Amino acid sequence: MKSLFDKLNLGALERRIVVGALLVLFVVLNAMFVWPLFSDWHRVQLDIEKARKTLADFQRELDGLPALQKKEEALKGTSGAQLASAEMALALMRVVEPKARAAGVNVMSYNPGSSLGVSTNSYFEEQSLRIGFQNTGDAELLKFMVSLGENNSSIRIRDLTVKPDPTQMKLMGELTMVASYQKATPGAKSSSPATPKRP
Repeated sequence: MKSLFDKLNLGALERRIVVGALLVLFVVLNAMFVWPLFSDWHRVQLDIEKARKTLADFQRELDGLPALQKKEEALKGTSGAQLASAEMALALMRVVEPKARAAGVNVMSYNPGSSLGVSTNSYFEEQSLRIGFQNTGDAELLKFMVSLGENNSSIRIRDLTVKPDPTQMKLMGELTMVASYQKATPGAKSSSPATPKRP
């Protein structure tokens, strides 16, 4: 069987030249099309490593999901009484009234529900209570406002208007308080009004 070189009637020197030319062509083609891709290999390895790390992070969070769901259920059970919107005003008044008496604030009027049903998020609703006071000293008013924030209470003071009363010796004005209550879930029985808890 004749080789390609025999068919082409190439001498020994010509065969060496053809083999050398083919070798040079092979090296040139590799230099142009293969060797530049070697740098991409390192980048591909880094991308694979990054994808593996991301997958491991997602898997770790996914494995912890049952524990987080149990914790959410536990927090739902301890985050305060579930009240219907109509009961929130009464619950807030039952908390504020004794604190006002204990501080010595002379409350003349209670005006609940000026922001009735305002939703703060999917679990809580906001309820407000405005009180009008008069013949009250500054120390008593301050003591009352401090007592509203005690024991991790969710009651916040939203608005305060103060001026001297006609005797110029005491204070009078209005104070608006806001508290967040857990929404009653559909079909759930509302519990009796209780002290609002911090959401």
